[in-house]
Amino acid sequence: MSPPHRHNPGTRWVTLAEGIEFSQAWLDDRAPRLHRAWRRARTERQRRRYAARILRVADQVESEEPADSWIEIAHQIHPQLTHGPDWARLAAALTRADAAGFDVAANLPRLAESSPLPDRHPARELHWRLLAACEGAAADPLTPSG
Repeated sequence: MSPPHRHNPGTRWVTLAEGIEFSQAWLDDRAPRLHRAWRRARTERQRRRYAARILRVADQVESEEPADSWIEIAHQIHPQLTHGPDWARLAAALTRADAAGFDVAANLPRLAESSPLPDRHPARELHWRLLAACEGAAADPLTPSG
């Protein structure tokens, strides 16, 4: 589960440090002990240290959890798309694009067909095409999005 995007109504946000924000639900689901420790920290230095650990958790979650819902679409596009380290980042970008209102099922095949995907690193190439087509697919450098 990725942290919800800013436009989701009713989402409670927590500013951890220097403008880095996470949804309350994401923190409670993915890093509850770190979030409690962050809230109880007595100094700003301790809070920054816990915030950095939460960021590492978010980075690990994004790199380890490609969305299963995208695998079927990916296999229809290119047989090697889900193989290799580039798939996790593409899957996370697909989830962000979908949350931003991008019709992944309709548009991803079009992006793949615009020119042949390379046999080497096809997910990386499709990821770049997705980023060019949908601003919402990009990870916000200040808030992890998955």
